[in-house]
Amino acid sequence: MSVEAAAATGTAAPDAVVVDDLAVRFPIRSGVLRRVTGTAHAVDGVSFTVPARSIVTIVGESGSGKTTTGRALVGLSPVASGSVRVQGGELDRLRRDGHLPRLAQIVYQDPYASLNPRMTIRATIREVVTVHRTVPREQAAERVEELLGQVGLRPELADRYPHELSGGQRQRAAIARALAVEPRFIVCDEIVSALDVSIQGQIVNLLKDLRRDRDVSFLFISHDMSVVRHLSDRVIVMYGGKIMETAPCEELFAAPRHPYTHALLSAVPVPDPRAPGPGSAVRTRAEPPDPAAPLPGCRFQRSCPFATQVCREGDAPPQTPTGTEGHTVACHHFDTPAVRDALSAERTQAP
Repeated sequence: MSVEAAAATGTAAPDAVVVDDLAVRFPIRSGVLRRVTGTAHAVDGVSFTVPARSIVTIVGESGSGKTTTGRALVGLSPVASGSVRVQGGELDRLRRDGHLPRLAQIVYQDPYASLNPRMTIRATIREVVTVHRTVPREQAAERVEELLGQVGLRPELADRYPHELSGGQRQRAAIARALAVEPRFIVCDEIVSALDVSIQGQIVNLLKDLRRDRDVSFLFISHDMSVVRHLSDRVIVMYGGKIMETAPCEELFAAPRHPYTHALLSAVPVPDPRAPGPGSAVRTRAEPPDPAAPLPGCRFQRSCPFATQVCREGDAPPQTPTGTEGHTVACHHFDTPAVRDALSAERTQAP
């Protein structure tokens, strides 16, 4: 049911994606015979929801599990345990029945991952339209023109090959190819990280326009907090395969509660080079935990200045409500006076 149809019937539109306790693991092979000698816990028990017609962002440093999570939602990474529902349907069943591509697509950081270098942009998109039969064959050419217009590509660029386009134009073509299937949900994996700042803004505005004009939701994966703030409805902060904090976008930037979130925000460049930075006491001093040997307790314990023995033992801290609607934190000490006062003081030092 589309958002408009749901509104007409007085019912809420279904969530685009619901993830419950998702775990993704990969075998570690070694030796000449490539025997399995261990398991990498790339994603370990994450749960979240992407509401209909929303943009949810996953942020975190390299190795945090954000890309693996996105790939799992479109059936490209193996789900070891937990459940994923896309538009109300179980991921495994949708993939078995061949319905998943019509519901969920992915756009990569490198557009060459989805654009055939031996085909023109027009031929690439037309092939998708024809294979998936989104319109009658005689209307395929018209549909291609419509898709190119929706992503802001001039008609004369349709007959060029990917290498003849700029980086921003290639990324627009990759988005058009994903839209050609008419999906309800799109994963965008670092799609602006290799682009100039001005082009980044154009692509971000394009995604916001598509969210507004089409019945589509986005999971946006990024490490650029300035882009995240401009684009997102909701932000999920990941570290070491776990969710550290999740909150509405403005709430997260205004009142972050997890020490790792403070570390990420303190690393955002200050526009005025003469102005002092936030001066956060929280730094990611250690490498992320080894996914082949995950730490007991909190994954951020080796870098957290507030870690105690309870952080190093037992299970990871659960997602705990902060008292603000939709804002949860996986930290044993986020609401203790010492941590709350220290982090609040750091926020007031920011320019």
